[in-house]
Amino acid sequence: MRTDQTPWHFLLNPAAGRGKALRRWRKWLPRLRAALPNMTVAHSTPAEGMATLAEAAVRSGKTHLVGVGGDGTHHDILNGIVRAGGLKAVTYAPLPLGTGNDWVRTLRTPRGPTAWLEMLLRRNLMHHRIGRLACTPLVAAATASAPGAPAVSCFLNVAGMAYDAEVVRRSEKARWKHRLLYPLLTLLYLKDFEPPTVTISYDGNTVTCPVHTVNFGIGRYNGGGMRLVPQADPTAETLALTFARRLPVWKILLSSWRFYTPTIGELAEVTTTHAREISITPVAGTTLLEADGELLGGAPVTATLLGESLRVVVP
Repeated sequence: MRTDQTPWHFLLNPAAGRGKALRRWRKWLPRLRAALPNMTVAHSTPAEGMATLAEAAVRSGKTHLVGVGGDGTHHDILNGIVRAGGLKAVTYAPLPLGTGNDWVRTLRTPRGPTAWLEMLLRRNLMHHRIGRLACTPLVAAATASAPGAPAVSCFLNVAGMAYDAEVVRRSEKARWKHRLLYPLLTLLYLKDFEPPTVTISYDGNTVTCPVHTVNFGIGRYNGGGMRLVPQADPTAETLALTFARRLPVWKILLSSWRFYTPTIGELAEVTTTHAREISITPVAGTTLLEADGELLGGAPVTATLLGESLRVVVP
């Protein structure tokens, strides 16, 4: 096997997948060290999370980062890179060893060590767009208190509101972690969900209606392989936008197969489009926001793309 003298710095989330990432990491490590003799590793801890590790790595001059974990791991690392002002300097490679690996489905990142190392050594790069979200902070959104200054976070895959965020909220409390957890919870709580009414404004268009879900996409997959934003493109100048007006539960169940195909937009109640700037304003009901599987806050929300991209290693 060829070797690479590049000082790749691995950021490992040992808690990803309830320990699954750590177990798989130990199996991969001998192969990695043989191919990457100058690699270094940093582990997150309860006191020092992935975003803090990434920010510290960038500020110390490290420019070749590998995130080891799932979607939440990459989300946190991205925000650490952005906080350190490292988007122009960093080359990033995801090592998908966590439970939720939806982002890498779009990238087609290999899951086996041989193919993954070959990808890393070839160093084929995608200039991946980054989303920016400004929202009501989580505590204020959950308690319906005064919002104060908006919370700002970046994302690299898919952000969701309404029922999408409610499922993420419930999944955070689940003891069992599996890629099928999201679709199972989606079905379990559907009948009791009351769609909030929101105003959606995007590139000169305005719609006010009750919504089951609103999604902003850079990647195409979320929720364990669902394709709610099949029109997304990680290199595009616009965000993918999908919103579903209130539907009867029976119609959602009969159409659930569409969640896993590019046909979600064929439903009359669903709009799939693109936009440079999107704002969601609450009218009635609570509307939470998640991104990359992480619960962030609530409406009002503004979604845009950053001017800078992240160089991501892809096959």
